[in-house]
Amino acid sequence: MFLTRCTRTMRTVLAAAMLGVLALTSGCFSGDVNVVINEDGSADLKTTLVSVPMLAEIVEQSKTAATAKNPDAQVTPVTKENMSGYEITEHYATIEKLSENDFFKANEGKNTGITANKSLFYTDYNFDLLFEGSQNGGGAGAFASNITFTYQMTLPVAPTSSNADRVEEDGKQLTWNLGKTLVTGESSKIEVAFRLWNKTAIIGTIVLVVILIGAGAFFFLRKRKEPEEDPQQLAENTIIDVTPSESNNKN
Repeated sequence: MFLTRCTRTMRTVLAAAMLGVLALTSGCFSGDVNVVINEDGSADLKTTLVSVPMLAEIVEQSKTAATAKNPDAQVTPVTKENMSGYEITEHYATIEKLSENDFFKANEGKNTGITANKSLFYTDYNFDLLFEGSQNGGGAGAFASNITFTYQMTLPVAPTSSNADRVEEDGKQLTWNLGKTLVTGESSKIEVAFRLWNKTAIIGTIVLVVILIGAGAFFFLRKRKEPEEDPQQLAENTIIDVTPSESNNKN
């Protein structure tokens, strides 16, 4: 998707323009990828890309790719210091659908992407992502401080494990700094695992158990309240027919 296309474009554009631009500016490119995982298992993705005019082609191509891939993507112009660009927001009905974005895909022999282990009451998610930098960055790595690129995840629960560079909000907000990776030709792993509870299944099971217990108690108490018949009363209420039979009358 557009995030991968962005990095691919940067591999050629950065190599040509970086040395001149970075030496003259305090900042030339900034990228932020923010993923919010919701309790219902959906996800919201917000990507912010800004640059100086010389690198504006990267941002424009990213915006075009985003809207072509997802016509429902919301694009908003933004500015940051001496840079301008766009904020692109997308909604995914399920966490697994994030895999439709190349940034979250699996690469054979390198990473497994997004995997989910589902059970009745919870689902264990594992993000094993690979962020690859520019293979043509060359000497641009010396100016990595002029480039910022972060990946941030906000979870409804604290993860069971992660390799984040920074952890905030009681462990629920994770940040990876990938600016240096972007221009040095290296690659960085993004790893995080977390569990989401299926509240609907849990509540449904609790309601079902309560109903079954209530029904069982009702029939048990009803059975106990039924009066037992007194044998003596039963004998007194029994009518004995002593009327002579027709055969005896004939005799």
